Amino acid sequence: MSLAEPIRGVRGGGASGAGASGSDMSAWENFLRSPSTSLRLPGKPPIQLATDRVRAKPAVTPQISMMIGMTAIGLGVWGTLFPRSVKRTFGIAAPTAAVLATFGAREIWTGFKLAEDPTRTDVLWARVGGDIFDIAVLSALARPTNPKAGNARMALGAVLAITALDVLTATRMGAVQRNRV
Repeated sequence: MSLAEPIRGVRGGGASGAGASGSDMSAWENFLRSPSTSLRLPGKPPIQLATDRVRAKPAVTPQISMMIGMTAIGLGVWGTLFPRSVKRTFGIAAPTAAVLATFGAREIWTGFKLAEDPTRTDVLWARVGGDIFDIAVLSALARPTNPKAGNARMALGAVLAITALDVLTATRMGAVQRNRV
């Protein structure tokens, strides 16, 4: 049996529906729809193929969430290990400990939580809350009297784009259905 051969008795109904006519579905389409499938090759023992147990539409959303988490870890390391650099870059007059706590620790926490489980919508919505705080701070830093206002405006644009991505990802991950094992 090849991957393109239909599996008898499995009802079609996947998003693509390509190649599935009536009650026939190819092994590849079955694999894409279900968390696991067996491939039977002539003269060989069956091979069990499995996908992750999380189903999202589209399936790229968990990867985006993971990338958001990795980026957050990088920003958190910068804010935690080099808070004076963050202050210099944006012209922040706050105490170093405040920068470390509000930017570094928060980003590291959300980053590790998303790396641990990219489907955590509570963490994604916490990121959105943190993004709103960042937007407020960067908007205040973009004032003309700040010599680093250009850096703050550039960071503000990036945070606005990241906020949109965070909201989109949190919304999509909220619709994830987990398969029971």
